[in-house]
Amino acid sequence: MGPEDELAPAARLARIERLLEDGNGLRREALALQREALELQRGVVEQTRANLEQARRINDGAAFLQLRARRMQVALGAVVLLLVGYVSWLLFFRLTY
Repeated sequence: MGPEDELAPAARLARIERLLEDGNGLRREALALQREALELQRGVVEQTRANLEQARRINDGAAFLQLRARRMQVALGAVVLLLVGYVSWLLFFRLTY
């Protein structure tokens, strides 16, 4: 027989009540910690959403700049070809007379 068997029924009931109260207190603390953790997670989610939105805006801007650069490349290529053609014309046809 253990020490619990030696306690009077009133003492056993008082001990059970204390244990239940302690358990309830621990459960309340655990719930409070879970609420706090949930709030922290919500903050992280909101920050992540803000970061994703900023990344989307940056990517959109980068795509626009790349499109502009491609157009400029085509335009500059045409200008270079015209200049090469003009210089060739000067060298081979204009200056030979």
